[in-house]
Amino acid sequence: MNLYIESHGKGPNLVLLHGWGLSGNVWEGVINELQLFSRVSIIDLPGYGRSQSLNHKDYSLSNLATEIKQHIKPNSIILGWSLGGMIAIQMALDYPEYVNKLILVASSPQYFKTEDWKHAVSREILEGFSNELLADYKATILHFLAIQALGSAHAQEEIRLLRQRVFRDGLPDTKALKAGLDILLSANLRQQLKKIACPSLIINGQHDRLVPLHCGEAVASLIQNCQFKLVQGASHAPFISHPSIFVNLLKEFIQ
Repeated sequence: MNLYIESHGKGPNLVLLHGWGLSGNVWEGVINELQLFSRVSIIDLPGYGRSQSLNHKDYSLSNLATEIKQHIKPNSIILGWSLGGMIAIQMALDYPEYVNKLILVASSPQYFKTEDWKHAVSREILEGFSNELLADYKATILHFLAIQALGSAHAQEEIRLLRQRVFRDGLPDTKALKAGLDILLSANLRQQLKKIACPSLIINGQHDRLVPLHCGEAVASLIQNCQFKLVQGASHAPFISHPSIFVNLLKEFIQ
């Protein structure tokens, strides 16, 4: 399929996977710095930005991981933010030869709260997004963007930048949006985390309401070779609110 990807810089291959409702444009604020020590590849996930959409039945974590694998080089550093982090986990499980290092930013192996997993949001919140999406998907995305910035010291500026970037290449495909929510409502990769052998880094924002910091700590304890880093004052998008700190964390981990 037609999957949009662009690359910048030289060095270790660093692949960036964005989250639900957005596109590769979300990384604009850190690309110039990241390309100083890596070859950064920015992917628009299927149905987002400039990438062609998949059939709805093909939107599974395994299929998404397979599709992305076909567009990158072995031994890459895979960074996934939010929903992109679940795809990155799936890639590390299914194609370990393609994932030299794994970086999860504000991401979780299970987004819905259960009795044995309290580090998440209720199904009702995620289901509410799904219902809103059917009624007005543009308004749903704007609502989601506002939630991502909650608690951040730079909330208004983050929302302004996110809004500016998300609609630049048109609205995401509704099939991709709905399928992404279906993944968030059903996927549970927790038990498989122990199979990940590559060096891993987890970055969480202190005030993230979607992926609480205790989630990052719990996930780090489940991956055998994993570091956990907390960005003080950040929410769900630390690469936007605290770009210098974010870049330095990646540089230290990659080098």
